[in-house]
Amino acid sequence: MRGMTAALLALLAMAGCRMNIGDSCGGSADCSITGERQCDLTQPGGYCTVFSCDPDTCPQGACVEWRFIPSRTAETWCMKTCEADSWCRREYRCVFPEEVNRDGEWEADLAPEDRVARVTDLNQGRATSRICVAVSNFETIPPESERYAPTEALSVEPGVDGGLDDGL
Repeated sequence: MRGMTAALLALLAMAGCRMNIGDSCGGSADCSITGERQCDLTQPGGYCTVFSCDPDTCPQGACVEWRFIPSRTAETWCMKTCEADSWCRREYRCVFPEEVNRDGEWEADLAPEDRVARVTDLNQGRATSRICVAVSNFETIPPESERYAPTEALSVEPGVDGGLDDGL
């Protein structure tokens, strides 16, 4: 009886587990047993995602529109957001969607007409995010320290309170 209870609890625990956006997978059941996430097997090691997302609807990460010019070729996918390559799996890099060109390569300072991806989310935090992407020139991408300047801390002028001082 005790063994059956343990087995039942283990099954329930596995059923309750959800994979995160960007996790590896071998099939969609690995991402979600209820079908709300799919496994994109065209990506290295599979990629748990939500296909055909709308802005601000991804359970994690950001909704990214791919091949948006012309609009009839556009597809949207939930992608894992990141702040550094270390947040991504081994085969992936943390890049801005605007840095992915039509050949699926990372390229700095792409002209708008050469870009293939963009975040559709309206939430400012996600809209300006980098995402974990498998780019075809993975091995030739410079280290993050050479790709992105560190973000500067916001400075506040002394005596400026942002309108919160009530004059007392």
